[in-house]
Amino acid sequence: MQHILKRIADKIKQADINQKSSGRSCIEHKFDPDIYGEIIPRLPEDDVYDEVYRFIGHPDAMFPDGGGLTEKITKPEGRLLWSDMRDIDHNAQITAKDIPKVLDEFGDSLKVLSLDCFDTLLWRKTATPKDVFTVLADTPIARRLGITPHQRISAAARARRAKFLENGSREIDIGDIYRSFTSLSSEERELLAEAEIRTEVSLCFAFSPYVELIRLAHSRGIKIIVVSDTYLREDELRRLLARHLPADVMQAISKVYCSVDYGTSKSDALFQVVIKESGVPASQLLHIGDNDVADAQAPRKLGVRALHFVQFDREVAEFLRLQRAASSLIVLEQAAPEKVILPCYSPFRPVLSVANLHQYTPETLIGYMSFGPALYAYARFLMDEVEALQQQGKRVKVFFLLRDAYLLSAACEAYAHKPVGKLVRIRKFHAIAASFKTRADIDYYISGIEPECDTLHAIAKQLLLPPELTELLIRVALQSDDPKTAFHQLLHDEGVLELILNNSFALRARLMRYISKELEVEDGDTIVLADIGYNGRTQDYLSRTIQSELDVEILGRYVFASDEPHRAPNSKALITSTWDNTTVFEQCCTLREGAVVDYELDGEPVIADIMLSANQYEKVANVQAECLRFIEDARTFFTTSDMTHEYSMLQGAGHAALFRNAYMPVEAELEYFKDFQHDKFMGPDRKKTIYHLESAWKNVRCLPSPYRLGAYETRGLGLDFTFSGLVQRRFQLDLGPDDMNVRFSPLKISIGSIHESKVVLLRAHHLHDGYFSIMLPYVSGTSVKMLFGEDYEWLQIADIQLLSNARSVCGNVSSCLDLEEINREGEIYQCLSQASAATIRPIDLHQLKTPHYYHVIFRPLVSRASDSAAEATRVAIKEENSCQAVQR
Repeated sequence: MQHILKRIADKIKQADINQKSSGRSCIEHKFDPDIYGEIIPRLPEDDVYDEVYRFIGHPDAMFPDGGGLTEKITKPEGRLLWSDMRDIDHNAQITAKDIPKVLDEFGDSLKVLSLDCFDTLLWRKTATPKDVFTVLADTPIARRLGITPHQRISAAARARRAKFLENGSREIDIGDIYRSFTSLSSEERELLAEAEIRTEVSLCFAFSPYVELIRLAHSRGIKIIVVSDTYLREDELRRLLARHLPADVMQAISKVYCSVDYGTSKSDALFQVVIKESGVPASQLLHIGDNDVADAQAPRKLGVRALHFVQFDREVAEFLRLQRAASSLIVLEQAAPEKVILPCYSPFRPVLSVANLHQYTPETLIGYMSFGPALYAYARFLMDEVEALQQQGKRVKVFFLLRDAYLLSAACEAYAHKPVGKLVRIRKFHAIAASFKTRADIDYYISGIEPECDTLHAIAKQLLLPPELTELLIRVALQSDDPKTAFHQLLHDEGVLELILNNSFALRARLMRYISKELEVEDGDTIVLADIGYNGRTQDYLSRTIQSELDVEILGRYVFASDEPHRAPNSKALITSTWDNTTVFEQCCTLREGAVVDYELDGEPVIADIMLSANQYEKVANVQAECLRFIEDARTFFTTSDMTHEYSMLQGAGHAALFRNAYMPVEAELEYFKDFQHDKFMGPDRKKTIYHLESAWKNVRCLPSPYRLGAYETRGLGLDFTFSGLVQRRFQLDLGPDDMNVRFSPLKISIGSIHESKVVLLRAHHLHDGYFSIMLPYVSGTSVKMLFGEDYEWLQIADIQLLSNARSVCGNVSSCLDLEEINREGEIYQCLSQASAATIRPIDLHQLKTPHYYHVIFRPLVSRASDSAAEATRVAIKEENSCQAVQR
């Protein structure tokens, strides 16, 4: 044993001597440092290197931070002159807009142009390289063998560890990866490897600015090579490049270097090979790539002129990171998701890379980066639908329903580069009101009203009842134990029915004149209603209204559609969702005009005054301009690059964009929309602010997490609130207040009458921000004494309300407190002793027929210490005061 230990110790000692004398690691000995100068060592214990390789397929496709989306970037200022670049400068960068002029910066000194492959010359349509494996998992062979994205990533990590143990290199090929699947046959492994290459072929595309750079360099006699850290062999990478590069560009590439073929990466010694085989001094070689270490710092150490290609500015990178998270979460909103893990596509990344986005205004974030991609996807959806209908021989007329579909019309026109359809003024209110031909029609409308939705006044207005009759009917209905049911029965009165049907007939006549005269609808037409949508009630009732008047087919093509069974037939949507959360997006799509309130006898629409503020419409106009700018830029880029996308890819990206805005808005969006209102209501105050952060903060101090379902409101409280609400709604989880948090605070109470009293110790459950909630029983003629002094010295009582058994508020009883040994200042209570108590005075409510409760919301500020703890505190304070006196 001793001689073995001595031999190993001698080897370690000699290795240390060799390394100190050479100044390099032993891995680099295959190259001569005297020829190529100092290089960057890559050691096995290099955590950054391991982090890069832990998650990825192609090493050069990932940043060390796991995606490159949070990398802090220093924007290059002015022109990037080689004379300004130094080895110590790690910030010589270019963006997409710099690519066309990059060769001019170096004059005639360049002989070789070297390009990185992935995320430089070739991009993917996925959000990150990891998402390729999700697409791979959905291929037939992967589904049959049960291959998951995690398994593929894990196999690559193990293969690299095995290769390093074998020969000190981590460079593996695709065969090494699938050999890690030991349970599969060799044939199955080969099929998987081929499926992965085919998946890459389907997802990659050439980034057009670099395609043009290759052409420009070739015309100047500059040699072009590709240098890539990849597990693909040269023939495999050439196959991928040839599939996406134009023939002349592919022919211009004289050499392709793959790290696996040489057993070393760009960060190690691959550039030494490149320099040697290029036959030119390192200073005559320019390399461009997206990895700062592998593509910029490493080659610069060898004298190569190297530029770090920054795909996105920091703001865009942060946005894309959130967008990818939204892509993964849209399954929580989908009505019937086919799979839980979705591939995260990001087809608009190159558009954002080349875009002029210097000013990151809220309008740019909302319009260009969020709503713009969604509207592009909708325009593609609608135009495909119209084309399919026309191919069936139908005479199609597209009607964009104002006011909300104004931006949809503009987006489709920008996408198609021609007018698409007409802007029409038909509201849901009039489609419903004009549909009453029989009592059954009225009952159909009433059956569709959710119990908690329309008020009796709103129902009467929808039925076109005059105000004086409405007040009389409601007065009679309120005398019943069930006013709504009584009101609905009163509508069946013969006189009331006749009035409703006559008024509906008159409105229907005016509406039909508008449809026939202004919209030029004829028998045999196929009408496509384009709108934001959701339940499609306008389409449903409009069909019922005109089905006996005209022989037309009415279809709906919406941005959003409900998955409810009562949704409109013959309708499709870009997004089918389990609930409606479209208000902010909808307001940004509106036309600046008042709502239609009626039609003249000749069919001319009667427009009401504008209800919303000029400031809101100014903001909306700015957002709309950015949306249309994005659609134009995307259309131009995809046309110039000869790029096409499957509809499902655009649909997923559009859904993710709207999902992120709705559930994961950033601070700038919350601030931008904080004063936005909508005017859909039929009550006296037709305007309503869309969201209130302040009310959300108050509500979460009263209700537990299952009720935190407002998206914009909960965003101000934290994404944990938002996601909790999403999950609970999506899966209809049966969770109660006690399930949400095991944290509690004690409260001893005494319930008493003139005859007896009973003391019990209860537990108040935590809500938010240190607030606790407790339900105390209400019994007529009894008092409830809360013995706060037992546990607290200071506390805050936010609210005490009397609730019914259904949790509806019957009244606030915070003022009905008798205080014993308690000083109070507003909501702050100081308990002067352990006997301090607050008593809710007896409230005699004999008319209450069901159980009621006191709902107490309080927040402990200072708990009462035990006698021993209190004494210890007093001693500590006394000693501290004594020390301070001595020091003085």
